[in-house]
Amino acid sequence: MCEFNVHVSSSSPSSSSSTNAIYHVTNVGDNLTLDSCSRPTHKRKRPQQALLDLSSYPYETNVCLHLSLAFCNCIQIAQRETNVGTSSDSSTSRDDPWKIKKVLTASDLGNNSRLLLKKELAKRWVVPFVDKAEAEKNGVKVLVFDVDTQNLRSLVFKIWSSNGSHVFNDTWIKDFVKIRNLKAGDEIGLKWDQNEKKFDFSVLRRA
Repeated sequence: MCEFNVHVSSSSPSSSSSTNAIYHVTNVGDNLTLDSCSRPTHKRKRPQQALLDLSSYPYETNVCLHLSLAFCNCIQIAQRETNVGTSSDSSTSRDDPWKIKKVLTASDLGNNSRLLLKKELAKRWVVPFVDKAEAEKNGVKVLVFDVDTQNLRSLVFKIWSSNGSHVFNDTWIKDFVKIRNLKAGDEIGLKWDQNEKKFDFSVLRRA
């Protein structure tokens, strides 16, 4: 809740006195209430002015009414609302535990014998948890736990120096594609388990 006083002073050309109105503003969420009181004063006339123009409220919803020096979370709320429901084949929302998502293509299931990861996601959600130098040289073996079948397997994470591709290979075809009967269009997810030092795998959606 944000509370503050708004002073609006005005004067009338036909009157020798001015009126000061004090508004007590209580802002709770999207609700705004004004309680007013007025008292006459004999101070010198001043041009009519208002320190706060509320004439557009509530029609102008992009105006922040927090005038306090205290913390205002309007921007954070707007950012959270913007992020709700946004997703793509290879990215997730902030609260989704599956940090890497991919809709499988034919190249992930064929003779290439590898799962190709989106470079930006691999750099954020895989590289920090492995030996990068070894991944670029020979590849790094990592544990991968299939949460759907409760089986612990392993893959090799490799960064190809020739084109910068980030892939999981080695037994990808044998232990995942064939055993899980993966098809083009299936969506899979991966995430790092910090406690167990392994990656979790799941088939999130079938084509």
